[in-house]
Amino acid sequence: MNGNAGAGAPRRRITRRKFLGASAGALGVAGLALAGCGGGGDDGGGDTTPATTGGPTETPRMGGVLKVRLGAPFPSFNPFLPGLASLAQGLFLGFTVYDHLWYVPTDTGVRELFLATSVEQPDAQTVIAKISSAVFHDKPPVSGRALTSEDVAKSYMRFSETIPTGFSWPQHVLESAEATDAETIVIKQKLPWAWVFTSSNAGSPIWSSIIPPEIHYDDNFLNKDAIGSGRWILDGHDNGANVRLRKFDKWRVSGEPYLDGVDFPLIVEDVAALAAFSAQDVDMIAFANRLDAEQAQRDLGDRITVGSDLARSYTTLMLKYQPPFTDERVRHGINLALDRDELIQAIRLGDGVKCGPVPPAHKLYALGEDDPDLQEFFKHDPAEAKKLLDAAEFPYDQEIEYKFAATPDATQLAQVVIQQLSEVGIKAKPISQDLLTVWLAQTLGQGNFQMTSFTHLPYEDPDLPMRFYLSSGGDRRSFMDYRDDEVDAAVLAAAQEMGEERRIELCKEAQRVVIRKWAPMLNLYSAIEYTGRWNY
Repeated sequence: MNGNAGAGAPRRRITRRKFLGASAGALGVAGLALAGCGGGGDDGGGDTTPATTGGPTETPRMGGVLKVRLGAPFPSFNPFLPGLASLAQGLFLGFTVYDHLWYVPTDTGVRELFLATSVEQPDAQTVIAKISSAVFHDKPPVSGRALTSEDVAKSYMRFSETIPTGFSWPQHVLESAEATDAETIVIKQKLPWAWVFTSSNAGSPIWSSIIPPEIHYDDNFLNKDAIGSGRWILDGHDNGANVRLRKFDKWRVSGEPYLDGVDFPLIVEDVAALAAFSAQDVDMIAFANRLDAEQAQRDLGDRITVGSDLARSYTTLMLKYQPPFTDERVRHGINLALDRDELIQAIRLGDGVKCGPVPPAHKLYALGEDDPDLQEFFKHDPAEAKKLLDAAEFPYDQEIEYKFAATPDATQLAQVVIQQLSEVGIKAKPISQDLLTVWLAQTLGQGNFQMTSFTHLPYEDPDLPMRFYLSSGGDRRSFMDYRDDEVDAAVLAAAQEMGEERRIELCKEAQRVVIRKWAPMLNLYSAIEYTGRWNY
């Protein structure tokens, strides 16, 4: 994700390693994807049932095709489209078709080497990586040639041309990526950046993707196909739906992947997804809520496993930094009008945790529940909200346009927020929009809104949740067009602190600054998410 690319996400996980699948969240694209699986090989014929075992103590058998719901078709497979237009396909392909130097999972915070065999950081602005041998998928015009460090370097630099929104690592931190020999990449940064290895920086599942330079500028090819060196080959799709991955027999890790492939049947509606799961037409599911999970457990018994977890994704209300929202009293008043407990009850049946500037799942970096600033942020007081709005001479006769994606969760959230705002005299006009083609690409991606709400992706580090608050200016444009020097200084101080203990404290202090300024991204909650899988 770029410095301000945040739209909603495949949510409700068992864990990312076990399942990142379908969702009714703001993005609604299924399977951003099976990070530990991958595929590419046969023609899709034959038995597509995954190999089964009699129980958890038995040895699994290799093979089969895993079936995972796709919640919306991909409008393109081009990862180099500007702004958020490449978000869905970039994440999906990044977790499946493309390989990377490394990845840093939030569960451990420890860098795990992928293509890289070693990584050195001789100073705070330089990273040197050595790579193992690998080959690209056997598709023209690449035709299975060997991968080199130049492919890696050129891929980083190609992505640096295509990330126009917000403060992003490829545009504002990366200075150069060069191949010094066939096995060595040297990454130079313009400034020290403590988060360099994480998933919103040089370890991004999108812009650390290794893509052969032969197709970097071939939009005709990229819009409909993909070539990488990852464990899965993009075997086919139906105009962006029903995506089929097959295992790559020449994947750099011998014996992997264990499956023959992964199929992503398009299932838009949650009710249809439940039926498909019950019929074993999909092998995993992200339940819409706890009640659906409990019903599935009653119906299917011990043949399925149901899990729950606090999501790293989080829901937010975003205000455009223009009148009347440039007045801090207005933003503070709106925050006081928001009843987060009611929102969690209405949208998540009470299964959620109120969210500050950094989501609560990031335990090291999030503010503690007893933090006075966080308690003030969560305060609900309509009477005090009305006083602040009156003092700011809020234009009560003005109808605020409230745009949101036409998904069940996003629609219900907007309805409840609009009702809460009406209780302090704010009129909001609901505007429902197609998720990918309108809301994501135009409304959020171009900052074309007065007010909007959505669910952020489950970021693997606290860096990106904080960077949303950085100022627009120069070649940086945040979704909100927010500008505040004190917020900038606090956020950047944490990002450039190389010592972890000190960085944690600076990150917490930056959150307090954001709260005291009532910055115009008012985070609401993180959900408790429920997922299910068949036990075979």
